[in-house]
Amino acid sequence: MPILAGIFIRVPYYLISPGEARGVAELIKVKGDNAKVFPPKGKILFTTVSLAGEVNVFRALAGWIDDEVEVIPEERITGGAPRQDVRRQNIQAMADSKLTAIKVALERLGYRVSVNGDGALVTDVKVGDPADGQLQVGDVIKSIDGEAVTLHDQVVSKVRQHKAGDVIKIGFNRDGADKTVELTSVADPEGKARIGVVLQTNNLKYDFPIDVSIETGLVGGPSAGLAFTLALIDDLTEGELTGGQNVAVTGTIDAAGNVGPVGGVAQKTVTARDAGAIAFLVPPEEEKDAKRFAGKMEIIAIETLGDALAALHRLGGSEVALPEGAIPHS
Repeated sequence: MPILAGIFIRVPYYLISPGEARGVAELIKVKGDNAKVFPPKGKILFTTVSLAGEVNVFRALAGWIDDEVEVIPEERITGGAPRQDVRRQNIQAMADSKLTAIKVALERLGYRVSVNGDGALVTDVKVGDPADGQLQVGDVIKSIDGEAVTLHDQVVSKVRQHKAGDVIKIGFNRDGADKTVELTSVADPEGKARIGVVLQTNNLKYDFPIDVSIETGLVGGPSAGLAFTLALIDDLTEGELTGGQNVAVTGTIDAAGNVGPVGGVAQKTVTARDAGAIAFLVPPEEEKDAKRFAGKMEIIAIETLGDALAALHRLGGSEVALPEGAIPHS
C-alpha cells in the first residue's frame, strides 16, 4: 500500500533536470538585400533544462538524492499563478528576448534600430517588497514621478536614480483604468532603489533594417538572449566567432547589452558539458554553481556583450567587423 501511495500521490514540487544543447545558427533565418550571411562551422550552443511538475513522491525523492537534479517548491516556479499563465508569460519572455537579442546584435554591427512600446508590463510582484499589494501582474506602468515611460528599461533606470527610502510615484493602467500609487523604495543587494516588480515592455516593437527570425519552438523564458545575440553576430560577420569550436552560452540580454542571471545553471552546465562544449559563458552570479558541474569545460563569467565577444576572441575566435552594407551609427 505505501508503494502505491508513492506512485499516485503528487507533491507540490518541480524537478529541474539537464535538458538539451542546440546550435543557434541553425535556428536563425536572415533575409534582406543588405544582409550577407556567413554560416559558421563552430556553434554557439544555447542550453535548456527539463522542467517536470506534479511529480509523485518517488520522483521527488530520487531528485533529492541526484546532484544533477534540483527539486524546488512549486510556488517558486509559479509564484502562485495558474500554470497556464506562467507558461504564457514564459513564451512571451522568449519572444521578447529574441527581439532584444536581434536589436543588440544589429546595433553592435552598425545598423540603426528603432524601438517602440506603450509602457512596462508587470509580470511578477515580489512578496514583501513595496509593490506587494499595490501593483499586480498585468498592470502596465505608464509613468514614473509624472514622466511618461514607454519601455521597461526606462522604469528600471528611473527607479534606480532614486535612493533607497525615496517615495516614487507610479502611474499605471489596470484593466483600462489609469491609476497612481506612491511606493517607498527599498535597497536591492547592490544598495540601489527597487520597488519589487519584474517587468517587460508592453507591445514591444522594433523596426529592423533586415528581416531576422529565430525559431525556438515551445522553449520559453529569456535565458537564451545572449546566445541569440552572439549567434546572429557570427552569422552576419566573416570568420568564426568561436574559432570553429562549440561554445555554450546562457544569460539574458537587455537592450543595452548587459547580461543577466538565469535559473537552472547547474543543469545547463551538465547539458553543455555532455554536448562537448569547450567553454560555457555564464552570468557572474552563477559562475560558482557552473564550476561545480563543469568537469574539464572552462567556465567564463561575463557581464556584457562586450565581455562575451572578448572571451570568444581569447578562445580563438575572430574579431567582429562591420558587415558589408551596414549603416554605422551617426
